[in-house]
Amino acid sequence: MITEGKAPNGRLLWLICLVATLTPGMLQAVELDSYPGAEVVESGDETEVITRRVILGSLEKVNNVLKPELVEFVSGTRQATTYFFPHERRVKKVVAFFRDQLSKSTNILFECKGRDCGSSNYWANTIYGKPILYGPEQYQHYLVGRSEEGDMYVAIYVGQRGTRKIYAHVETIRVPVELAKGTVEEISAALKLRGRYVFFLPESGKNFDTVVQSIAGSMDNNEDIRLTLVMHDHRRDRETIEQSLERTSSVSASIRASLISAGIAPGRLSAYGVGPLSPLENSGSPRLELLVIE
Repeated sequence: MITEGKAPNGRLLWLICLVATLTPGMLQAVELDSYPGAEVVESGDETEVITRRVILGSLEKVNNVLKPELVEFVSGTRQATTYFFPHERRVKKVVAFFRDQLSKSTNILFECKGRDCGSSNYWANTIYGKPILYGPEQYQHYLVGRSEEGDMYVAIYVGQRGTRKIYAHVETIRVPVELAKGTVEEISAALKLRGRYVFFLPESGKNFDTVVQSIAGSMDNNEDIRLTLVMHDHRRDRETIEQSLERTSSVSASIRASLISAGIAPGRLSAYGVGPLSPLENSGSPRLELLVIE
């Protein structure tokens, strides 16, 4: 989710997809350094806390309509900055610089490059509304990261135009602490509209009380739905696939048991663990997916 726009000819930019504030000041907030010699083309803040979408997948065509494969909705403020690199002609160098910075401050949830990202016209016009970002698809690069606390998302998009000029668009969504784990209203709306919701969990997270409370509240708001809880996580050191499946199944079963204790009827819940078998590209974060069963 990010702005909208029209696209002229040129080479696409590397995207920083949702997160709350990212001008030079915001770069410091997420511990990102400014790229040497970069110039700010445009910058703006949206200080209202509203629901915003974070794109976590490449574009796919559904019924001849382009849509992101995976989207997460969060409530927060947003700041966006578009940069120009007058002294740089190597897209890979700019991408590597930002990836290194982002990986130090966030967990990278998704990354794509070139044609794997889909239509550059869609990114430039529909997602960002920045014509300057439009260009040949082979030159685009996008990644998005999330802070460990869940209170910030940073998305970056970089590309090179036909003139060899390189631009980068950075967006930051800052989520108020009390909303960082997903509100009942957000989850309820997502389940109604899309039939799914994703919790990205801390690597060391063992206490899921907040998650359980949010899920229970959303199920109270949607009394007719039944949910499947699917726990995902990468393999731990020296862990076999079977052990990973068993561990994640145990976690989802534990969350299901807690929801039943919170008053949710057992028949409305099922739980599975799939370990590393359904990965998100470049995401090392454990996640719990809620899927509505019709």
